[in-house]
Amino acid sequence: MAQRTVTLCDGKYIGIESIFTVVNGCQINIPDKLKELRAKSQNNELFCPCGCGANLILVAGDKNLREQHFRIKDADAFQDCNMVTEGKTSVDSKIVLKCWLDDNLHADDLESRVPISAVSDSTRKYEFSFISRTAGIALNYCHDRANLSDEKLSILEDNTNGIRIIHVVDFLNGGSDGQYPEGLMKVQTKQGYCLLLDIEESDYAKANLRAVFYEKDIDGLWQEITFSEAALREFRILPDGRITIHEMNLLDILETAKRQFLEGIETEKKRREDAEKLRAERIKQQQIEAERWKEEQKKRQEESEKRRAEEAEKRRLEEERRAEEERRRDEDFKRNLEEGLNQQETQVRDAYGNRWIKCEYCGKIAKDLEFSSYGGAIGVHLNLGTCKECATNNPTAKQARIEVRQIAEGKYDPNVCPECGSRLVERNGRNGRFIGCSNYPKCHYTRSIWKK
Repeated sequence: MAQRTVTLCDGKYIGIESIFTVVNGCQINIPDKLKELRAKSQNNELFCPCGCGANLILVAGDKNLREQHFRIKDADAFQDCNMVTEGKTSVDSKIVLKCWLDDNLHADDLESRVPISAVSDSTRKYEFSFISRTAGIALNYCHDRANLSDEKLSILEDNTNGIRIIHVVDFLNGGSDGQYPEGLMKVQTKQGYCLLLDIEESDYAKANLRAVFYEKDIDGLWQEITFSEAALREFRILPDGRITIHEMNLLDILETAKRQFLEGIETEKKRREDAEKLRAERIKQQQIEAERWKEEQKKRQEESEKRRAEEAEKRRLEEERRAEEERRRDEDFKRNLEEGLNQQETQVRDAYGNRWIKCEYCGKIAKDLEFSSYGGAIGVHLNLGTCKECATNNPTAKQARIEVRQIAEGKYDPNVCPECGSRLVERNGRNGRFIGCSNYPKCHYTRSIWKK
């Protein structure tokens, strides 16, 4: 059967932490309290808090919590007991807090696990972890932030009849990670700050307390700011319920810490604004420099293009001048060329080595580069040829090239059709007489009548 840390006696809840106090800084058991509870257990006056009716026995020694608990007197008779055992850390924390209250309040009426109904006419089932009516002080300890509900905190605050409540939370509930610390913010709203308790077993001398508050930083993230931290025994509780550390009120320290935190935010905000202004100015200057560089580049490009245009114009004018000189030279040369072109024995060349030819179809006289072929239709006249224009558009010239090729191959016969081998005959057409294949309409070969 599970051990219990609380019992019901005379209609009141009594926790195992009620047998502890502190004397000369040392955590000890209260002999009278132990004697009283043992007597009540022997008289069957201690009951299971779950309401199952089981009688409990106090098991208490002088060493540690494991030897100090309540258990069912007759375990076999109450196998269906629904009592849930409280965690050891939670009980150890309450023992430490009980010693802290004893060390500060010195109240003979300090009770643990007191229902609200014992203080007011409320029927709600919430309870105070500790309360002293003579000192006017109550303490609410929360081991798990899940229990920090608006309802519970409001009911506790509304049913104290003027008693000041101190809220303490286990340190493992601390931290924000940038997120809204919902449960702890509820405590902060009620108390102004949060008290986070860190213990080692139930040793009062080793317990540590950290006072924190929660606030948004400049980036809108929630931060946990510790404004006071020391051994629990160094924190003192004043008669009016205020808490001090080294004779300084926590609320005053809190106000200073908040002001410094907000000033730090404003300082950081100003630093960021200055940095942003500097960055904006730097960007603006870079833009100005970029525009200046762009303008310089544009100016240099325009000057370069202008120089290239001038040089191109000079080249063009020079080429035109040279072309004009060459044209005049060629014209002068061509005036005396007709006789030379009639010579068949030698090629006609000018003083610059250019060969000159006469088109035997259109009579054009030009350099050999303007000719498709030269040598004459029968391939014997050196200075006659076919210009490129006649080679493309003159059917007579086209036919002449075929015949020249046939002559070179030894296949030429002016009276035989080159396509089907039939005889060629002279015919009349709309455009005059022409040579056509006698195999018409099977063969459509025709050619113009021309003379060399």
